[in-house]
Parts: sequence; C-alpha cells; structure tokens
Amino acid sequence: MSSLLSKVGLQILGGLLLVALGAGLVWWVLVPRIDLQVQRAVAAEAAASEAQKMVELQAGVLAEQQRQIGAVDEIHKRMRLLEQAVSTNAKAQSAAFEELRRNDQAVAEYLRGPVPAGLGRLYERPATTDPGTYRSPSVLSIGGVPASGPSGSAGQ
Repeated sequence: MSSLLSKVGLQILGGLLLVALGAGLVWWVLVPRIDLQVQRAVAAEAAASEAQKMVELQAGVLAEQQRQIGAVDEIHKRMRLLEQAVSTNAKAQSAAFEELRRNDQAVAEYLRGPVPAGLGRLYERPATTDPGTYRSPSVLSIGGVPASGPSGSAGQ
C-alpha cells in the first residue's frame, strides 16, 4: 500500500507540477499582453486628458470669438447711428446752404438797386454828403509825423 500511496502521490505531484507548469506558461504568455494593455490604458488616459485640454481651449477660443462678434455687432450698430446722424446733419446743412444762397441772391439784387431815398436821408450828414462843405480837419500838420521828443516825465 505504501507503494500505491507513493504512486498516487507521485501522480498527484506530477499533476500539480503539470498544472503549475501550465499556469506558469499561461502567466508567461499573458504578462506581456497585460503590460501592453496597461501601457495602452495609460496612453489612452493621456490622450483623453490632452483631448479634454484641447476641448477646453477651443471652448475658450469660441467664447472669445463670440465676445468679439458681439463687439463688432455693437460697433456696427453705432456706425449705423452715426451714418443716420451724418445724413440728418448733411440734409440740415444742405437746407441751410440753400437758404443762405437764396438770401445772398436777395441781398445781391438789393445791393444792385439804388439806395432808397428814405434810407439815404436817414444817414445823411452835410460833412460827408456835400463835397463843397467838405474840408480836411485843421489838426493835421502838413509835415507829416512830428519829430520824436524827449521821453516822458519822471512820473511816467
């Protein structure tokens, strides 16, 4: 019986050794694949992190573009208001120029005509209207400008 036990023990031991050898072989084949999958997972996490950063960057760029578009729209609105104001001012200025032109024509026609008698008599002065009574003032010296004299007194 002891030989039978030893045979059975050897068979069990051989089976266990065979199972251990199979498990070692499976482990030897699977470890590089597991390491490869771990590396792929790390690379995928890094790629996902980079993709997330890129998405956040693009979101920031889009937000800035939206802000700039809003600013351009506001500028466009202000430009339209300025165009309307300029147009209104140009029309008003054109009307004012037309009124000035008509007024200038009326004044020019008035000035081409003779001076009305009533207006002429209103400003009439014998010293300026009658050449016979006109004489130069006696205060002017014939010699022109008088010679310069001494400086003013001590009080000046």
